[in-house]
Amino acid sequence: MHPLRERACDAVLEKLNQLRSPPPEPEKPRPPRVRRIREFKLPPRFPLLSKEFYASWCNHRKELQMVKHIVDDHPPRLIPELYLKPRRLDYYARQLEDNMNVNKELLKRINLIQRTGGFVDCWLRPEPTDTYNKLLCKQRQRVLNEIRRQNVYFYFRLLKARSEQPLTKELEESWKDTKHKLILGASLPFILFKTEKIDRDIKDPAFDKPPSVHRTKVSMELWVVGGSKIGKVTIELFTDIVPKTCQLFLTLLRGDSDGHAYTGTRLFRIVPNLFCRGGDVCKDNGFGTYNKMDGPKEPMAPESFKLKHSVPGVLSMVVSCDNEVYGQFNIIFKPLPQFDGKHVVFGRIIAGPTQTLERISALGLPLGTTTADCIVRYCGWFTRSGQYREGNPNTIKFPPRRK
Repeated sequence: MHPLRERACDAVLEKLNQLRSPPPEPEKPRPPRVRRIREFKLPPRFPLLSKEFYASWCNHRKELQMVKHIVDDHPPRLIPELYLKPRRLDYYARQLEDNMNVNKELLKRINLIQRTGGFVDCWLRPEPTDTYNKLLCKQRQRVLNEIRRQNVYFYFRLLKARSEQPLTKELEESWKDTKHKLILGASLPFILFKTEKIDRDIKDPAFDKPPSVHRTKVSMELWVVGGSKIGKVTIELFTDIVPKTCQLFLTLLRGDSDGHAYTGTRLFRIVPNLFCRGGDVCKDNGFGTYNKMDGPKEPMAPESFKLKHSVPGVLSMVVSCDNEVYGQFNIIFKPLPQFDGKHVVFGRIIAGPTQTLERISALGLPLGTTTADCIVRYCGWFTRSGQYREGNPNTIKFPPRRK
């Protein structure tokens, strides 16, 4: 190498040594891993649950949250015979091929007519005189008449044709029979069919509240045992007209010291389109007698029969044949003047789903029994300030029922 070029290369190498990157910084040690305490989603303890049961329930919930999921990510085995169905595809392929062949023949004939101009008897000038051509014209006319006759016959067949599907009337008759079988053969309680609509637009001026009077409002939530929610209704009590009866109803709504309460009781009698009855806090079957309002041996007498059973949704306290009140109540579905003077009206439904009465009525049978148990699952009252307070549940052990 030339000395000058060798000097230039040495100078470049010295510059490269000066521009060399600094050594890498030493790696910092990683901080120790802090194991976080696992947080579990646990519901709060209800006052009615014991601490032992709540602790076992929380342990069970923790075990469920710590379980590792086992997921099979293998694709399912493909069975072409289930999806392709070769025999049916072969049939469709042959049918499509036949249609294509017919269309090809039709296109060939149309092309031939377009190219040759076709053959029409009226174009022959002068008309054919020989017998053979005249016979050919008559033969074509007969063929044309036969085709026209077949078209007319086919058209009338289309007009008179009846569908293979059953008519609407037949389906409605079949549905009535199926509906009856579903109602009789249902193994679980449910509300599937709604009865006729109950008229909720009837008004009675006797139930209007005076401007300077405060009436207590209560709430009831009705459910079907083992089924769905029927509805939550708000009831207005006529405390200014029948205060003692309303006080008895509020006492059982809140729950007394002995465990008698409406929460957990059922509507043991439901007559469709007429009324339903419930509130037996002693036996839950209509034969219980609650007589602890005015003393252990003095049942309460009916207070007043001033108000009438004139509108749907009215609540009345049941009066027994001995002229005594035991805490059971009626809810009517239509005006029932036959109840006037026999049961004490003390409230009415003022809010809630419009279908509540229809749903309750649908659970009844003509003799007053029920197809499913309709219970008062929750109930409570509203204070003067509008605060809602829930009543205590019934703790009385009811006698066993025959099914």
